[in-house]
Amino acid sequence: MEGAFSKVLIAVDGSQQTRGLLDYLSGIISVRHAELVLFHVMPKVPESFWDLEKDPSNLPNAEHLRIWEVEREKQVRDLMRDFRRRLTGIGIPEYSIMISIRKVKEGIARDLLQEAQRGYDAILMGRSGFGGAAAHMLGSVATKLAAKLDSANLWLVGKNAGSGGVIIAMDSSEPAMRAVHHVSKMVNASNNSVRLVHVVRGITVSWTGQEKIFPEEYRQRLIEEAENQIKPTFDAATRILVSSGIGPEKISTKFISGVASRAGAIFDEALRGGYGTVVVGRKGLSSLDEFDMGRVTGKLVQLAEGIALWLVA
Repeated sequence: MEGAFSKVLIAVDGSQQTRGLLDYLSGIISVRHAELVLFHVMPKVPESFWDLEKDPSNLPNAEHLRIWEVEREKQVRDLMRDFRRRLTGIGIPEYSIMISIRKVKEGIARDLLQEAQRGYDAILMGRSGFGGAAAHMLGSVATKLAAKLDSANLWLVGKNAGSGGVIIAMDSSEPAMRAVHHVSKMVNASNNSVRLVHVVRGITVSWTGQEKIFPEEYRQRLIEEAENQIKPTFDAATRILVSSGIGPEKISTKFISGVASRAGAIFDEALRGGYGTVVVGRKGLSSLDEFDMGRVTGKLVQLAEGIALWLVA
């Protein structure tokens, strides 16, 4: 329920996108019931050394690297304090905000992955991750976490993502219902609407003679059956959301059929409806795996720019 206590790990890398995470967070969760950990993995040397194929251990004098490390840590601590001031400004008690700065051990992605498995309700990070990759691509750290973090809930937040309501990608699977439960626990019921969306592609007739094998009325009947089959799932999901404090007037359902791509249809629905968040079970909407995720989920990871995508374990 909305009053439930939530523990969120925020991966901080100091980029402009990271600053946007705080604005997104303040609109999507109930700040009165949150414990936040601002987490940064500090590299030993500037990444440009690896670009130049320089091994710091072979440098004759590493004093300048020690100076860089001290200055970098100071900058990170100042940034974290600024983030904490911003969070207290939106109502989160200072005692609920912890700062954790770690020197890299096994690599940024692996160190973050290890921390993420310590009982957090959600792992929040910018879509481009720790690196400022091009807007149309996931950062390398975000990509690794999306592929490997199958035991925790990962929130990938795109640039300029706003709260703007939540879409839950639905089917009749257990992962989809776990996504509903996650939303019921995490989302601030007072200022977020929720739309349950189920997408079926249907049978397309693309070559001569195929319409005789799959006549129009047969194809239409399959779609009607699919729509009827998802209704009990919509009803069950709605009851869960209402019990968490989300008003029935803020919950809607939508059945979409006859599309080429289920992931594309979900993403388009989010854009058209002004929804800032799409939530999906990691293995929902497909019985097959792609990077340890369902096929639709894997495609949404690549498509979902400018919004937040929650991958629910």
